[in-house]
Amino acid sequence: MLRKKLLFVLVLLVVFLPSTILAQEMMHGKWWNNSAMADELKLTDNERKILDEKYTESRRKLIDLKSEVEKERLELDIVLDKQDSIRTQIAEQYNRLENARAKLSKERFGLLIEVREIIGVERFQELKAIHRSKAGNKMDRRFKDRSSSMESRGRY
Repeated sequence: MLRKKLLFVLVLLVVFLPSTILAQEMMHGKWWNNSAMADELKLTDNERKILDEKYTESRRKLIDLKSEVEKERLELDIVLDKQDSIRTQIAEQYNRLENARAKLSKERFGLLIEVREIIGVERFQELKAIHRSKAGNKMDRRFKDRSSSMESRGRY
């Protein structure tokens, strides 16, 4: 039983890791309300208003979809913990969980496509470049902070 749980955890890591990396590459929150970002992308008031509306609409769906994923995850845990569960029951519940995750991922990606349609391909490319630059700067700072911390402890 412990072996099965360990295998299941490893499978979950393999499934979650790629989606986690993809999610980190996407802009989060209402970035268009950041005046520097809006100015750099030359967003109009109307575009910002539409982005707000689409964001709110998507957030409502995401809340429901996240709840669905959590429910299916709980059901999978229950099935895995039962002594009399058979492989097909576990596989069916796992498929339900994966379907719920897929719906959640599609909604997130759908919002990304809507943003692209609202601001246009060229500005969308600029947005991606800005985000990558900021994400790169954060990683550089983390590495520098970690390096200086280790140096101060005499680990180098």
